[in-house]
Amino acid sequence: MNTSKKELRVHHDQLYTLSSLFLEDYDTICLGHSGCIHKMAGLTEEHIQYILQQGKNAKIELPILFEVHFGRVMEKVQQLFHLPLNIVVNDWGTLHYLVSQQNPPHVSFSLGRQLVYSFINCPWYEDILQNETADIRQMYFQVNVDSDSIIVLLQQYGVQEIDLDIGPGMQESIQSLRKEGIAVNAFLGYAMASMSRSCHTARAYNETVGNCGHLCNEAIYIEPRQRWNRFEDTMIRIAKENRQRLGELIVYGNIVVQNKEWTGEESFEVDSICDDFRFSPKQIRQEAVK
Repeated sequence: MNTSKKELRVHHDQLYTLSSLFLEDYDTICLGHSGCIHKMAGLTEEHIQYILQQGKNAKIELPILFEVHFGRVMEKVQQLFHLPLNIVVNDWGTLHYLVSQQNPPHVSFSLGRQLVYSFINCPWYEDILQNETADIRQMYFQVNVDSDSIIVLLQQYGVQEIDLDIGPGMQESIQSLRKEGIAVNAFLGYAMASMSRSCHTARAYNETVGNCGHLCNEAIYIEPRQRWNRFEDTMIRIAKENRQRLGELIVYGNIVVQNKEWTGEESFEVDSICDDFRFSPKQIRQEAVK
């Protein structure tokens, strides 16, 4: 993977613990959360100012926003728009609202991983596409926003970047997007496998939503033994061989990630590589801490 830029995604509670030496490796630091509004509690302007003082670009990622939270979150986020910021959105409604406002030129927008995907990162793609021809399967392995109509929409909305769980076979799609001025921020490991409206972690621990933020600081490892065939409304056993091929599936709140590192046999350019310490068992190494 060819790029000279790196981005760090980290929870704001960890930000002040990181050493300047560790942060030197990164051009951009992104706070916020793509899965849960409650994990954003405590994020303040001081955190963003600290990032800017380190000479880094600052981002905030927003989760999918429901009506009950929308007004409060928009008010809080827009209070930060006097600062140079990139806002990563994970639902079209939030993006539409934000770009319809009178935003200053130093505020830009990106699409998060819940809006940008390829079936190559879906744990069940072999079953979903089993009856398709090779040409159709290859088409579904490309990035879903790589179409003329969506690119026009992104340009109208002023979207400058997309987040993407990278994978083999995406080179043509990535090149197409970059030619149109859409930068690609690549995640090389722990691809998002599933997102839901309810919180798996809160349900597992029988905790009240809103008082549960501490629970998903650590992962829940799962090994699916059955899957639901929604067309037949039946449960189908997953063979051990197929379970091993899936890699580890790891639950963080309402998001499941897949511990399946891309080996990177294909060499092509992206605009930045992102280390996301929010959704992986990787611990920030000891020398990173002050």
